[in-house]
Amino acid sequence: MAVRIPVVISQHERRNGSVADYEEKLITRLIFENGLDTTLIADLKSIQLDTTDHLCVEGLKGDFALASWETSDYVCVHLHRLGIPDIEIVPVDGSPKHRSVGNGVLPLPTSPPKKIFFVSLSTTMPIDETIQTLRDLREARSIPVFSIEVSTRRNQVGNAGADAARSVGKSQSHPELIPVSKRELGPTSPPLPASTAIATPSFFEKATDSEDEFPNIDQLMIDLDKFEM
Repeated sequence: MAVRIPVVISQHERRNGSVADYEEKLITRLIFENGLDTTLIADLKSIQLDTTDHLCVEGLKGDFALASWETSDYVCVHLHRLGIPDIEIVPVDGSPKHRSVGNGVLPLPTSPPKKIFFVSLSTTMPIDETIQTLRDLREARSIPVFSIEVSTRRNQVGNAGADAARSVGKSQSHPELIPVSKRELGPTSPPLPASTAIATPSFFEKATDSEDEFPNIDQLMIDLDKFEM
């Protein structure tokens, strides 16, 4: 979906011939621009509460561009008066942006300011340049922005999962070897080198238990053989 930007043109307080001609040409050109929704209002200082112009400005819920003959400070004062308390002014000419709060108290971080892209009007600035500036703004806001922090976090989680999987696979492929003493292998088993290690199954434990219960089993077998003779 193409990005659309509301563009509000605030008229000059005293409209003379050259200023009125500039505004009419600018409005006519902007009407035929794709993605720029243009609205003409009176000078901000002359707008009263609950008028059509006031409802128009108050009804702009998202960010918008505002072209005015006055300064950005002038714009902030009268937008606060019209019910927009928290404003972030972003000049399109590259000047530093600044934030203005009507009551002087910054809101909570969960309440972002209304971003206003400020366009300073002047009869010395060609209309083509002003329109191109608004085109560039529209194109800039059409570029998707991705969070590097989220992507990095996902990579870290993915790497941790891969390391865990490799660790499990390694432990399954190479079970831990437990050295077995000569006594556990029985009296007839040959001695093992010190470095030898084998797995210890459960039946060795049973064999060990049997030897503990009949410690003289060998001698008993010898006595039985003598008895039969």
